[in-house]
Amino acid sequence: MRRGTAAVGAALFLVLVVAACNPVKPPPDGGSGNGFDACAAPSTGTLSDWLQSPYRFVGVYIGGSNRACSQPNLSADWVNAVHGQGWGLIPTYVGLQAPCAFGDVGPRIDSSNANNQGYLLAADAAQNDAAPLGLGSGTPIYFDMEAYDNGPSGCSNVVLSFMAGWIRGLHDNGYAAGMYSSSASGVADLAQAQGDPTYQLDAIWFANWNNDPSLFGDPYFSDSVWQNARIHQFRGGHDENWGGDTINIDSDQVGGPTG
Repeated sequence: MRRGTAAVGAALFLVLVVAACNPVKPPPDGGSGNGFDACAAPSTGTLSDWLQSPYRFVGVYIGGSNRACSQPNLSADWVNAVHGQGWGLIPTYVGLQAPCAFGDVGPRIDSSNANNQGYLLAADAAQNDAAPLGLGSGTPIYFDMEAYDNGPSGCSNVVLSFMAGWIRGLHDNGYAAGMYSSSASGVADLAQAQGDPTYQLDAIWFANWNNDPSLFGDPYFSDSVWQNARIHQFRGGHDENWGGDTINIDSDQVGGPTG
């Protein structure tokens, strides 16, 4: 998963966009559909060309302190246009990362203040980025928690506390709370905690690059959780060309809510 930033649309246009766009799209008919995510939101022209592809869902970074790409295309106009083309969006926010995250992922969670950071520095910030784009109440936002070493229970507990703040903060503002992470770390940890309402996510986006688009049967977490609210990122970065336009994408199978 790669990281991005958000742009802000004009307030007057926001009112029109919120009225025009359905804030939440349920899981696709038949249980799943084809999606992709890229570092920067493609232009509306590129997405129009990509209607020749099998994809109908696109992941887009709406904000976050650990962004990797600018988002010159992302605005309320862009959201309205791509909705009109028939695209469902997977709104993603990439903020503070686990203290034990692998590699150079940027700023990390303060272990002593994880819950408050999840609420104030993630959930509040994410909905403030989403609303001006026309992604209003009811929209799912997926927090991008990159892979980390979940062997030490202390680090897993910090992530759980942070995500509890994320969930509570989004719910307080009327949004659905999702999470993107590696099946082997963040997803495995949250799956084990789904019996506690404090940690109950509305949707999961799990990364397991096994080149198998199946939504179930992952070895790291049970099929019993998030049964109708799953997205599987099954292939990592690669180039695809549709309609004459090439994008470097990750491939996703979408069986959960989108915006």
